[in-house]
Amino acid sequence: MGDVIQFDPLASVIRDDVPPHMDNYGHALLIGAFSDLVKLRDSATNEHSREQTDAIVKQIGAVLARYEPEGAA
Repeated sequence: MGDVIQFDPLASVIRDDVPPHMDNYGHALLIGAFSDLVKLRDSATNEHSREQTDAIVKQIGAVLARYEPEGAA
């Protein structure tokens, strides 16, 4: 698997022995998906769709925040 952190969401495994890291390509893909999802959320025509999309936006935002460089805001 190389530089990718193995993650099994069903096992709720957290690896403390390896600092969080992501390659530049994966980071760019995630930011692109996040941007598209924000646009989708903002253009949702009903409240239910907006709430569902917002929940996903917040989850991806938390992932992106985890990989922010130290001191970045």
